[in-house]
Amino acid sequence: MAAVVAMAMTACTGKQKPAETATDTQQTFEEQQIKAGMNVQLDSLTNIWLGLQQRGLFGIDESGKPTLSAEQKKVLPDYLFTPESLAGKTETLSAMYRAFTVFSIDKEVAALYDMKDVWTPAIEKLTSEMNDPALKLTLKGDIKYTKDNFEELNKKLYKLEEENGRANHFWESAATSIVEQTYLLSVNQDILLSKMTDKDAEDITYRIVLLLDAFEELSEYNPQLLQMLNVLQPLGKLNAISVDQLRQQLNETKEEVAASRAKLFDFE
Repeated sequence: MAAVVAMAMTACTGKQKPAETATDTQQTFEEQQIKAGMNVQLDSLTNIWLGLQQRGLFGIDESGKPTLSAEQKKVLPDYLFTPESLAGKTETLSAMYRAFTVFSIDKEVAALYDMKDVWTPAIEKLTSEMNDPALKLTLKGDIKYTKDNFEELNKKLYKLEEENGRANHFWESAATSIVEQTYLLSVNQDILLSKMTDKDAEDITYRIVLLLDAFEELSEYNPQLLQMLNVLQPLGKLNAISVDQLRQQLNETKEEVAASRAKLFDFE
């Protein structure tokens, strides 16, 4: 993560440096100590995050995936992001990562209702345009996750992202994913919470805490990530350790979560 901070700080080094005074030297030393502390904190957060198994909307192993009745399938969700709804909003690389993330999640919900798949072509197009080596490895099936190798593979993929200057996009995608998943749980509780366990509920709120900590550190140097931090912050009210608590908290924060989700494509 030190590389991420270093890249973010590059924009501050364009002007010629004036002669240092004693005060300047002291401030520089203090700033260096702060940056060093931040790097340690970010490295720690990164290692914790990469030590977590990949989590989809229906849990780590999709054990929380519900089965809908014929009657339930008649009421189609009208709140999903689609290529049409995001037309003209995915021009930047950052927005492409966010769109890729929400399309991948919303496609799973659409499949529950046997809806026509308009997401896969958009996902494939975005994958080609983003040209992300780590993402390509995953989608090609070259990466095979198991319960024994997920941490090793997570670190391998993250290293690829860092080497290609994509680490910030990695974090932004993670944040987008948790915002979209939380929103979907909020608006479709009867179905999407029906097979969730207390451990699943606790896992979701734990990831929110980790992401908030990471973005509070990263956004000190990157205005783009400050915008995502603002999107994430309302989710900080969720600290459930059971499904019942999560349901109650989702009801209490429903409007705030919806407002956060609506902001995902308000910035470049």
